[in-house]
Amino acid sequence: MSAALGVAMGLLFLLAPIQGYCRMELTGAPPGVPSTPGPTICGQQSLIEAQTVWPMPLLAIAVWSLAPLISHVGVRRKMADQGGGAGLIIAALVLEATVLISFGAAPFFAPFVLLPLLITTAIALMPRPGMRTH
Repeated sequence: MSAALGVAMGLLFLLAPIQGYCRMELTGAPPGVPSTPGPTICGQQSLIEAQTVWPMPLLAIAVWSLAPLISHVGVRRKMADQGGGAGLIIAALVLEATVLISFGAAPFFAPFVLLPLLITTAIALMPRPGMRTH
């Protein structure tokens, strides 16, 4: 679930019309005559429409969106009793926690991706009865 939420929130953050804007266009006037302001136009636009996303913030959004997939791989490795699973889970949580430095992305990713990933990590790293510990 955390992996699906990460990808979904990343796509929504990039493509959903979540950013508001208002602009005023000037009316055309002959040379030498001051232009007059036209009507104010307001609306909503996506992050891709609002600004250039390469390389930032696209790289950061990709990290925050794909970190739960890394955790998923770690959980699968841990459940199969293969090495490196716990390390992948912790690395994914650290990568996802970097979203907290972003004033724009943290309100979207922290409650819907970071919190479920934190809960998933706690459950995945709990010792299981009958499983050997390394």
